[in-house]
Amino acid sequence: MKKFFSLLLFAAAAFGLQNVYAQKASELKYYDVKQLIAEGNAVMIGQAEKPQNDSCYYYRLPDKLKGVVRKELWDLGCDGAGIAIRFSTDAQCIGAKWTLTYNFGMSHMAYTGIKGMDLYVLDKGKDWKFAGTAFPNGKNSINTFVKKMYGGKKEYMIYLPLYDGAENMEIGIDSTASIYAPAGSLVENKLPILIYGTSITQGGCVSRPGMAYPSIISRKLDRPVINLGFSGNGRMDGNMADWIKTIPVSAIVLDCLPNCTYNTTRDSSDYFIGWIAYSNPNTPVYLVNNFEYPQQFILPGNNDDMVKENILIREIYKRLKKHGTTIKDPVTGEEIKTGPLKNLRFIDVSKEKGIDNEDTVDGNHMTDLGTVHFSARLLKYLKR
Repeated sequence: MKKFFSLLLFAAAAFGLQNVYAQKASELKYYDVKQLIAEGNAVMIGQAEKPQNDSCYYYRLPDKLKGVVRKELWDLGCDGAGIAIRFSTDAQCIGAKWTLTYNFGMSHMAYTGIKGMDLYVLDKGKDWKFAGTAFPNGKNSINTFVKKMYGGKKEYMIYLPLYDGAENMEIGIDSTASIYAPAGSLVENKLPILIYGTSITQGGCVSRPGMAYPSIISRKLDRPVINLGFSGNGRMDGNMADWIKTIPVSAIVLDCLPNCTYNTTRDSSDYFIGWIAYSNPNTPVYLVNNFEYPQQFILPGNNDDMVKENILIREIYKRLKKHGTTIKDPVTGEEIKTGPLKNLRFIDVSKEKGIDNEDTVDGNHMTDLGTVHFSARLLKYLKR
């Protein structure tokens, strides 16, 4: 009889372990992220403004800008770059289901970065560490981030796709686990940093979402960062300045020169930079020049353009900081003399100060190594 009960207990334990260590994404219990947020059991960070329309729930641009900004900007604003979901769980296996907006692809960037998702865990209450990647497997994707963990309640963060959007999203955990509200880190009352820029800012061409340089900065500073990188379209649009200047932030980084020609920089800087800086006099506004591209030393035309534009942006910075500019208010038509814009700062990433010769996938867009180097350079200023 004792042997029978021992076998029975062993079978029950084995059955329990089988449930705990469910390995297939399809076997997990799923929770809709919108519902988790509504119940206070998850928090979304990295979004500049909450959308009014539920169909834009995970977008970077609010629906009020549709038809206001250029179509290219709006479409890129539907991508999830920099947006993350924070929650706690005692799960031993975590997965996700997500419906992609475009199911987009590029030949020079890993699909895990374009349309996959990343999971980070808060270690010892202070350090964010990589925990796993959910590989995309179709427009309606389902996959696990990590399996067979130790268990115990921990804090997690899921980064959304960089070059695609999520129309719907669910978090999956093993059936015996629960999801709880995150506490403390990154969800306290900290104003975010806003970074406006190009495809490099958006995350091209890193291997996974958590390696975009704004997200690295966010984890290092333990502060939300709004990623307003727009691939090929960070061109100092006036209506983007009209919106950016209204967003409550602790710092603004303008890293858009790679998408701006010399003429664009010359003609658009006063309004774009001046309007943002004037409207936020107590907020530091950092101007970033061009880093030196790996092939610049063998491409004379490219080198000349970069050098000229870097000279120009430094001259603009000095003039605006010392004298200011005159801006025409787009609503009232009033001409505003800004006076000296003393909140402007300059970050020099040219020469050896930005990235090195092995930091890109194509001579322009950074690999994971490149974003580690580049974020370290920016952090020297943002930590001050």
